[in-house]
Amino acid sequence: MGLLSEEDREYLIQEFNKELIRDVELLHFTDMNDKSEYAVQTKALLGELAGLSDHIKLTIKDCSQKEEIEVEGLDLCPAIKVKSKRKGFMAFYGIPGGYEFSSLVEGIIDMGSDKLSLSDEVVKELSEIDGPIDIKVFVTPACPYCSKAVRTAHLFSLANENIKGSMVEANGFSDLARKHMVSSVPHIVVNGKGSFVGALPERDFLLKVKEVMN
Repeated sequence: MGLLSEEDREYLIQEFNKELIRDVELLHFTDMNDKSEYAVQTKALLGELAGLSDHIKLTIKDCSQKEEIEVEGLDLCPAIKVKSKRKGFMAFYGIPGGYEFSSLVEGIIDMGSDKLSLSDEVVKELSEIDGPIDIKVFVTPACPYCSKAVRTAHLFSLANENIKGSMVEANGFSDLARKHMVSSVPHIVVNGKGSFVGALPERDFLLKVKEVMN
């Protein structure tokens, strides 16, 4: 029995058929020797998603391939990177379970379409950023607000290729969460130094990012 219900499968098939205009790769770096439920379920979930559309391809590689991980711009493992010919950086460190499943589905659709669900004002402000920005959104699967923050970070990356947007599952990367003093989620860390908390509207989110950068 799969992880997705038949109802979810039918809905996603329809959405992918309607929205995807280009191929999307789910690049998953994992420990091939990890037989934990966490690792097995992540592979199974990605496999089920890839089976729902001819536009979705799953590639699995081992965490030992450090050079490839670096080339992909990733800095943690296990990781999932959603890729296509569209510019943008969308990563998931840890299983995108619970409410974060919607972030993964939206990421696939965003990378496989030409849509950009941001206001013109925010897109203009984002286009003026000329330095690298790494936005990591720490989440837990049970947080109903976290997926909004993850999606905002991902959308920012579509508007400006200098920006990287990533989800980090706080329980799966507990040492990193402690390093950044994550006590509530979503906890957003910018370039590994400053941070703020909350699923803010896109303009407020951008202002906070700029504030942290300054």
